[in-house]
This record gives sequence, C-alpha cells and structure tokens, in this order.
Amino acid sequence: MRNTAVTDALRRLKHAADAHRNTRRLWGATGTGMLPPGPEAFASYGDGSLVIPPARVQAPECISIGKHTVIGEGSWLCVVPQDGRPAPRLVIGDTTTISRFVKIVCAGEVRIGDACGISDHTFIADTYYRHDDPERPIIEQPLAEPRPVIIGSRVFLGFRSIIRPGVTIGDNAYVGAGSVVVDDVPARSVVVGDPARVVKLYDPETGAWVTPSTRDRKRD
Repeated sequence: MRNTAVTDALRRLKHAADAHRNTRRLWGATGTGMLPPGPEAFASYGDGSLVIPPARVQAPECISIGKHTVIGEGSWLCVVPQDGRPAPRLVIGDTTTISRFVKIVCAGEVRIGDACGISDHTFIADTYYRHDDPERPIIEQPLAEPRPVIIGSRVFLGFRSIIRPGVTIGDNAYVGAGSVVVDDVPARSVVVGDPARVVKLYDPETGAWVTPSTRDRKRD
C-alpha cells in the first residue's frame, strides 16, 4: 500500500513538473508578472496610450499599440513566440478601448483596428491547445497552427464575446454579448449567438438596417 501511495505521489509530481515546464515553454517567464512593462519594451507604443495594471503582457517586443488606446486592468496580452516559427504580431490601432479582463492570445497574427470597443471578459485567439493524444494532459500538448484574426476599425465586441481563430470582422460590425464568432463577420452588420449569426445588415442603397432575409427578397 505504501509503495502504491509513493508511486502515485511521484506521478502527480511529474505531471505538475511537466505542466509547469510546458507553461514556461509556451508562455515564458514574462507571463508571470502583473505589472505591465514600460512603453520602450513594445514594438511601438503610441502617445497617450495606457495599459492599466494589474495586467499581464507577454513578449511586448511583438506588440504594437497605437495612439490614445486604453487596455483595462486584469487584461492578458498573451503573445506566444515559438521555436521554428516567425515571431507573432499583435497590432492594436488608435483610440481603441479594451475593457477589463480581456484575454488576447496571439501565436501568429492578431490585428485590431482603430476606435474599437472591446467589452469586459472578451476572449480573442488565433490558436488553441491541440488534443490529439487522449492520454496526455491537454495543457502539455502543443498549440495548433495559428490562423490570423483580423478585427476592423470601429468594431464593437460585446461582453463575454469569443473570437475564434481565422475570423475576420469587417469595419463597424457589432458583436452581441456572449456571442461565439467562428465565421467572418461582414462590415456594418450585427451578429449574435453561439455560433454567431448575422441578424441585421446596413443597406447603403436605402440607408437603413435590414434583416438578411429582407435583403435577399429585395434582390430577388
């Protein structure tokens, strides 16, 4: 019985050590602090911008922030350089407001335009943990191949929205609270739901907002 208990304890210690090692490999030592680095640590950092502590910023040398942009407290800019791959690039435009507890995961490319509003607890990622090996803890498995996430200008992302890898969101789009965006979002549209779907589109011909079905009938 004692030998079994010792073996189990050693196995748990090994799993903990493996998980810690994998976390360090993926996120790096800079991911452990909650005091944002100074502007000089970033690839670029515009005048009047602010990252409000506590906030976690990884690989700031891969992050470009425009002018007069604010990133709220509790946010996590989770930029993940990986051996053998090009350096990731997170670009955030001018006059964008990123609210509290937002997490952005960037292993390849994430771009956010100008004058965007990103609500509390939003999650944006261009990758995810793979889960190919059913016998191995997920957190010890590698990240999937990143797919660029492009968010246009003047976009609004509602509370607790999720933007999945490979998504492009057009200018002036509105993503409703709690939406899970898995497909591209047209410019000047409103999407809601899980998965998110278009419920309104702006029709430049009439200058009015219409439902997709109404627009389709008009074209027929």
